[in-house]
Amino acid sequence: MKDIILKTAAEKIQRYGLRKFTMDEIAEELKISKKTLYKYFSGKDAIIHEYFMEIIESDMNNTLEALEKGEALVDKINAIIYSYHKYRLPVSVYDEAYKFYHKEWEEVQKLKDFKLKLINDVLKAAMDEGHIKKDINLNIIGLMLENTINTLLSYEFLSKNDLTMKEAINEVLKVILHGIINN
Repeated sequence: MKDIILKTAAEKIQRYGLRKFTMDEIAEELKISKKTLYKYFSGKDAIIHEYFMEIIESDMNNTLEALEKGEALVDKINAIIYSYHKYRLPVSVYDEAYKFYHKEWEEVQKLKDFKLKLINDVLKAAMDEGHIKKDINLNIIGLMLENTINTLLSYEFLSKNDLTMKEAINEVLKVILHGIINN
């Protein structure tokens, strides 16, 4: 029942955001009493916390699995960036988490740091294997990626530039991996 409640809450979050769904709506949709709902979750904040923890855990696990399958550098980077997580997490929800759910936002930051470390490890291995120029400063690449990811987590930037997060990330990867100068 806990998974069913969480799945229903995830659908509400994806549709309305973190603050606009209610426990009453979940109970009504599932045709259960609020008392039953509170048997599994102490309140809305507990559901939101579990929602984020499920996303982060599944994302980390799926990232590591996908990384093991990738062989080429681009495949490995894509495996890290485009990993699957249990529930869809709209960009607008990132903004809400940043503003109103600090504990959950910290967990999102840990996921981001985890992924940035993996990208750095993959780039370092690629450099050691001769796939990347030896004179590239990986710390600069890491800083560029971190700041870019922070920008791309802004719903305002994406909507202003009429981009999806995936399109924006693809553009960033294109610049990092292929540069901006015509050959």
